[in-house]
Amino acid sequence: MYQQRFDWLLPNRLDADNWVRHAGVEDASNRLALWLVHGGRLWLTSEEVAGKSHLLSLMAAMHPPLGVIRVQPDDPERALPLVRQWMEQLEAKAFWAVDVEAGPLAQAHAYALFHLLERARDMRRPVVLAWRSAGSIPPELDSRLKGMERVVMQAPHGDEDLRRVMRSVATSLQWEIPDAVLDVLMIHLPRRLDALPQMLRSLEADSLQHGKRLTPAWVRKWLEQTGTGR
Repeated sequence: MYQQRFDWLLPNRLDADNWVRHAGVEDASNRLALWLVHGGRLWLTSEEVAGKSHLLSLMAAMHPPLGVIRVQPDDPERALPLVRQWMEQLEAKAFWAVDVEAGPLAQAHAYALFHLLERARDMRRPVVLAWRSAGSIPPELDSRLKGMERVVMQAPHGDEDLRRVMRSVATSLQWEIPDAVLDVLMIHLPRRLDALPQMLRSLEADSLQHGKRLTPAWVRKWLEQTGTGR
């Protein structure tokens, strides 16, 4: 059926009942729960998109003493201004989380990250670094990463995990996705966490814009017209 929504947007809830959750998250979230009690230095990583940023956002929403900064590779700042900028956001927090966009870092960002980890050590702040790819980095930062406990977060691989993710995304968009539409998406789209949720948001936006019902036939036609089906 066509999805009707209220004229106002509900706040983006980041509680345990309404977020992108799958079986691969459980071990990582359990380890991070212990980190919030005992502290330490963790490197949260994964081989592919797994929901690390979402997990850190959830933790920050539920634990105000946790500060999270986002590191964008295209930020033009030099190393020391970056460190000062990050410290303004983190210094008053008891726990620090650094969310680095996947991929290689510019040298200035790598050195800024090294200095931030040094500040965390000097100030005795527990720190968790979420980063999917290290690539070529300065030896100073490499040595700090090797000294952190590495926690690998698994991406969803089974169909039920992916269905759970898509239902969660649909809930955040204030609508329920029919099982028949889920079946179409699972058949025609890459079964990856970086593809399915974004495609679901685009599909929902177009259905609202054009007043179309979310039937399997319309979804198949939409995938053909947009060239996103496989």
